[in-house]
Amino acid sequence: MHPDHYRRLLLVISLAGALVTTSQAYASGLQITEQSVTGLGRAFAGGSLPNDDVSAVFYNPADMMLSKGMQTQVGLVYIDISMKTANTGSTTRLPANLGDVLTKPGTLPVFVTIPSLGSSDNGGTGNFVPNAFFAMDINDQMRFGLGITAPFAVSTDYGRDWVGRYHAVQSELKTVDINPSIAYRVNENFSVGAGVSAQYADATLSQALFNPFTPFVKDGFAEVKADGWAFGYNLGALYEFDPNTRISISYRSRINHSVEGDRTISDYITGRNGEVGAQADVTLPDWLGLAAYRRLNDQWAVMSSVRWTNWSLFKKLQIDFADGSQSLTEENWEDSWSFNIGVSYDYNPEWTFRAGYVYDQTPISSAEYRTPRIPDSNRNAFGLGFSYHPGSQLSVDFGYMYIDFAKASTDNTVNLIPSPAGLITDTLRLDYTGSGNLIGIQASYRF
Repeated sequence: MHPDHYRRLLLVISLAGALVTTSQAYASGLQITEQSVTGLGRAFAGGSLPNDDVSAVFYNPADMMLSKGMQTQVGLVYIDISMKTANTGSTTRLPANLGDVLTKPGTLPVFVTIPSLGSSDNGGTGNFVPNAFFAMDINDQMRFGLGITAPFAVSTDYGRDWVGRYHAVQSELKTVDINPSIAYRVNENFSVGAGVSAQYADATLSQALFNPFTPFVKDGFAEVKADGWAFGYNLGALYEFDPNTRISISYRSRINHSVEGDRTISDYITGRNGEVGAQADVTLPDWLGLAAYRRLNDQWAVMSSVRWTNWSLFKKLQIDFADGSQSLTEENWEDSWSFNIGVSYDYNPEWTFRAGYVYDQTPISSAEYRTPRIPDSNRNAFGLGFSYHPGSQLSVDFGYMYIDFAKASTDNTVNLIPSPAGLITDTLRLDYTGSGNLIGIQASYRF
């Protein structure tokens, strides 16, 4: 490799690292598919089969064999999500004689149910999702690729005085995935690929704490921060019927994260404030994808894909603290599917235009398990984009997607004090309506 090529590669990797480590996004479940601005314009239909950028390293390493030579790519997608809430009857249940129950042992509670206090809020945020890729030939039958992406993320943020503050205030998950891959051409029709992932996860969770000695007057506040590294792999296969027709299958493994950090409590009951260690085990799911591509003529091509994600692995979120206490949230997610269809049009050698549609299914089965941390719902999304090729080596891509979230509800009950369970509870009943606008820019270069 020429020294200039090394310098270009190092520049791409360093820039991507700087971008990824500061990114977060909102996605279906926790999954981020926005790893390609080119793909954004066709709603990610066909995965990497269209061979219009270097994202095969992530979507299917076998598809790297559709290209030759050295390629680099850096892109950035801005995701702006609006997730509005409407209070539909949230309530707090507590003893009317709370003071006596807490201070006089043996006092029987006399329960009352009152409307929960607090405002409605918009938990949506605006964030950036970057990508960076590199691919090169090893020989005529093998290629190497490297991808740096953010495959899982979530970011919701509500005010500290909103009606669901005892359920969630801020929820943020950021991941960085470093993914070297190899592709091998078995024969003129069939190729395979494989890669490994080193994945970093950084999470922040916060919520208000109900203070029984100053009820609804002065809340405490708890924040958990934790991070850690874990490892996984990805596999892919490509079959080319002819130069214009191809199909592929791809698989990314589950990744078992064990994150460690601290919980900080402030403005709460004397003796409970301060910092203690925290630990949680979280498995991010595996997924299986199928894709197809057909070039109809010199200008038009159509593509489609379907993906299954194994979200049924996510049964609960359990955080264990060094003082012996525990936080447990029942999730009970279900497996989900996404279906994509897209089209591209080569107007001339310089301009390519794209459009696509995706139906993305939520893994959250009911209002009981939909929490304000991840108020996910089914969505329909529509993509538009174009590429400009000022020369044979450089491509500049723009993509836009509009997301329409189906109306969804939350009907979730939590204990406001740990013991005794059921003495003080808060039931959050909300309707969520949401939409999203995604816009991205990307540059790819072939040496």
